[in-house]
Amino acid sequence: MAARFPADNPVPADLERHFVEQPLPELFANMDEDLFNLRFLGLKKAQEDKRREAAAQLAALKEEVLTKGLIKARGVYRFFPAASDGDKIRVYGGDGAEAAVLNFPRQAAGDRLCLADFTAPAADAKKDHIALLVVTCGEGVLALARREREAGNYVRSYLVEALALTLAEAFADVLHYRIRREWGIAEENPVIPLLRSKYRGKRYSFGYPVCPDLANQAVLFDLLKPEPDAGIKLTDGYMMDPEASVSAIVFHTPAAVYFGI
Repeated sequence: MAARFPADNPVPADLERHFVEQPLPELFANMDEDLFNLRFLGLKKAQEDKRREAAAQLAALKEEVLTKGLIKARGVYRFFPAASDGDKIRVYGGDGAEAAVLNFPRQAAGDRLCLADFTAPAADAKKDHIALLVVTCGEGVLALARREREAGNYVRSYLVEALALTLAEAFADVLHYRIRREWGIAEENPVIPLLRSKYRGKRYSFGYPVCPDLANQAVLFDLLKPEPDAGIKLTDGYMMDPEASVSAIVFHTPAAVYFGI
């Protein structure tokens, strides 16, 4: 399926690397508490009593996190010139030289989609861009959770880790909104919490079926270099450390959709 692109592809304001120290209140406002309850606590909407009890525990933990600074949110993002080449995306530096190549699988049937379809082809005269991001809310969280377990606070230990993971997802949504805004395609009055499926442009994380090759993480880390200031490392197995971290590639085209392989 050939991708369709606007006649005037949006151009980012700059190609600089942006480091972000994110205030936590905005992340709490963008938490999906229903998803948190279901994913980490196994609580459905009908379980009202248990949900009220969980909400009280979570509210107390939120207050402590905010007042004591127990979780820090840091991230990096950057726009890059890019062009598709078959099932590949060629990524360029600010000087126009090729900086990296990302490889993606293509659907065997149906629309035969591939993530490379969401970037204008190299043969197209129009310039195009992608954005890359990586965020974390995991600094010190494992040590804090371990201290809570050692003190016998097992539920609290689990909630701390779950909250960090959830806030990292919220951070990715918040940063994605900022990227759309800098592209000039953001919605004026976004729905809070931000819902990734409801707006123009999409983000995809490496390791999922449409982009399963985790080696792409090494490419992203080489381009964004998040370790010195954001404190995010990549293990030998291409996993992010701290665990409560999210990385993604972002496309602007209205043709971008979520699909399976």
